[in-house]
Amino acid sequence: MKDILKTGLILMIFTAISGLFLGVVYTGVKGKIQEADRAAKLNAIKFVLKDPITGEYLVDEKTIEEVVKKTGIETVVLKEYREGAVLGPVYEFETKDGRRAYVLSGYAPGFGGNVTTVACFLETKNGLILNSVRVIDYSQETPGLGARIGEESVQRRFFLIPPEGLKNGLRVDKDAGSPKGTPEELKKKGIVKVSDVMTGATITPRAVVTALNLMYRYLTEEVLK
Repeated sequence: MKDILKTGLILMIFTAISGLFLGVVYTGVKGKIQEADRAAKLNAIKFVLKDPITGEYLVDEKTIEEVVKKTGIETVVLKEYREGAVLGPVYEFETKDGRRAYVLSGYAPGFGGNVTTVACFLETKNGLILNSVRVIDYSQETPGLGARIGEESVQRRFFLIPPEGLKNGLRVDKDAGSPKGTPEELKKKGIVKVSDVMTGATITPRAVVTALNLMYRYLTEEVLK
């Protein structure tokens, strides 16, 4: 009995010291972690505000930073749906050619957890265009399979989507019956072709299109109504 109490006391002291040490370390790096998260989000916002064809900024870089600073960068849940959630703030910009641009983010469940995507939608006379996307959180996806969603060449499959494609609701090609056509041809129908670049990983790209559909729904129903 005495030995058991002694062992328990040693374990309790060891656990308390370890917990205290981890707490001190976390407190010390918390600020840097938050700073890194903000920098990553700002970089994602800048990325989606580029013309996907020319690579040029649609909005001056300085203006982007000013709008983000004025609006705030802390993530908030704007609306939860059964399929996922739309996150804010919604950043509104005027592009160099006079169009309205909306940047927001959202998530939906992937294979190992939520997959979070930042997107830019452009307002046109025919409706919204999905200009660009940046997947910023896919840390729980399987390396070599779902985690390939982090590759820029794969993410480019999700944009540029015209208004008619968004109105139909985005789908990955496997869910659309694997229709024939190039990735660019299928985008006009709201179909994202990924089966050839993410073989065996349907859930992760499906999470991205689900989040994009929720963002489009939120913009059309809550912001542009």
